[in-house]
Amino acid sequence: MKMKFKGQHILATKQFDREGLLDLFVEAKKMEKVLSDAKKGKESKILAGKILVTLFYEPSTRTRFSFEAAMLRLGGKVLSNADMLQTSSVKKLETLEDTGKVVSQMADVVVMRHPEPGSVAVLAGQSDVPVINAGDGSNEHPTQALLDLYTIWKEFGKIDGLTIGMIGDLKNSRVQHSQYGLLKYFKVKFVLVSPRGLEMPAPILKEMAGAAKVVLTPEEMVANADVISVSRIQKERFVSEREYRKFVGQFVVDAALMKKAKKNAIVMQPLPRVDDIAVEVDKDPRARYFDQVKNGVAVRMALLKKVLKR
Repeated sequence: MKMKFKGQHILATKQFDREGLLDLFVEAKKMEKVLSDAKKGKESKILAGKILVTLFYEPSTRTRFSFEAAMLRLGGKVLSNADMLQTSSVKKLETLEDTGKVVSQMADVVVMRHPEPGSVAVLAGQSDVPVINAGDGSNEHPTQALLDLYTIWKEFGKIDGLTIGMIGDLKNSRVQHSQYGLLKYFKVKFVLVSPRGLEMPAPILKEMAGAAKVVLTPEEMVANADVISVSRIQKERFVSEREYRKFVGQFVVDAALMKKAKKNAIVMQPLPRVDDIAVEVDKDPRARYFDQVKNGVAVRMALLKKVLKR
């Protein structure tokens, strides 16, 4: 059965299916035209009269702005709180459940980020309108994974048959966890490399089974990958600065490493980058991490349209 979007919470990659993903990508391609027209002054009315509320309990640049830009480009309106922990009734000990019930009386859709895994689902449980997960701790970041797969689909015209290389903090990267959560709907292989102690969680490795190969060096990974998915060391997930510093700078994607990569490979990173991709790689025609930002607006436009209209 084809995935339904209208009126649904978007909380986890397990909600999706292959057909639904490809349908969303086709819609996102259409949204690129809407986005282009909007930049030329031809305003869209697709979501006129609709209100998006963004609730961010954790810092964000790209995700929050991307969702807000998407809503505005579609003719909707935005109410935003970028610092819920300090400037909302959380300071008065309001529960997530009550926040969800209250905010959903004022909005048509809610986008939420929170440092605690499962927290977005808790708020969604009491919301009267769709809630979209913009990242819940080290758990998931489904819309980032959506734009990542869209970037791959646009680049190669397919996803099946590719080898996905993953490098960095595979233990804590909710982005790479979510990438796998969507990529498993396609026939792909994985090559994984990470600092010792930051390996991909065992349950995900078990699910990958024969489709994944764990290697010891970045050189071996890039030599085999069509897509190089990079994550920074997730400082906010460590108990101390000292513990975090043990891992910083161990694996860096730089020009020397890229000489060993395939000529038609692409490099992706959700940003911000912190000692994981050298600035010199920006000039490499295989770099796609800034293209991902633009793709993210189109994908989130498509998602908002499908959740609210169709």
